[in-house]
Amino acid sequence: MPVLLLIRHATNDFVKTGRLPGRTPNIHLNEEGRRQAEALACLLHEHPLDAIYSSPLERAIETAWRIAADRNLPVAICRDLADTDNGDYTGMEIKRLSEDEATRDFWRVVIETPSQARFPNGEGLLEMQQRVVRALEALIAAHPDREVQASGDPAGGGAEDKPKRRPQVLAIVAHADVIKAALAHYLGMPFDHFQRLSIAPASLTAVTIGHDDKTGRRYILVNYVNRVPAA
Repeated sequence: MPVLLLIRHATNDFVKTGRLPGRTPNIHLNEEGRRQAEALACLLHEHPLDAIYSSPLERAIETAWRIAADRNLPVAICRDLADTDNGDYTGMEIKRLSEDEATRDFWRVVIETPSQARFPNGEGLLEMQQRVVRALEALIAAHPDREVQASGDPAGGGAEDKPKRRPQVLAIVAHADVIKAALAHYLGMPFDHFQRLSIAPASLTAVTIGHDDKTGRRYILVNYVNRVPAA
């Protein structure tokens, strides 16, 4: 099974406004974000990548482009990696949502019991997790381990080459809540706790999904990397 590099897009000016971005179009990386994305590309330079996937939103695509820049790999757009559809609340100030009488009870549900939260004319947070997991499971199925040739030891009497397999490595550029929702699923966390996770801009969370041949069970290894300089 592949190694998933779950990468949050780099920063932008919109995030500093304190508003819900959701699927707002034309949010682009700012200068700091471009530096973050380039530093992330340098961090990954010596590591093999078999495929690069991105959310269809510009801030994710622009991050993915920089990872792909020195590799002969296309950036494949996966619509199901998009940020949460916040519906009528897209672009609204989070402070206003949490304080206004008309919305504060709903926002408390978003924070405390997100499995029950559905944005008006948008999607439920649990639905978001379900579509993201479906997308990741489809990518896992599409990228089986690759067979590689291991040369025999010349000093071992001309031993024949033995085929070996290695997991493919997939860079997946998406959004904070998308990545948190995926991690909650693979770690077996109750979805209502997913807001306790924190995913920084331009950070990388490596998820290795293995398989125990004896028990038939999956096992999950997670490593979080946030060494990308802000400036």
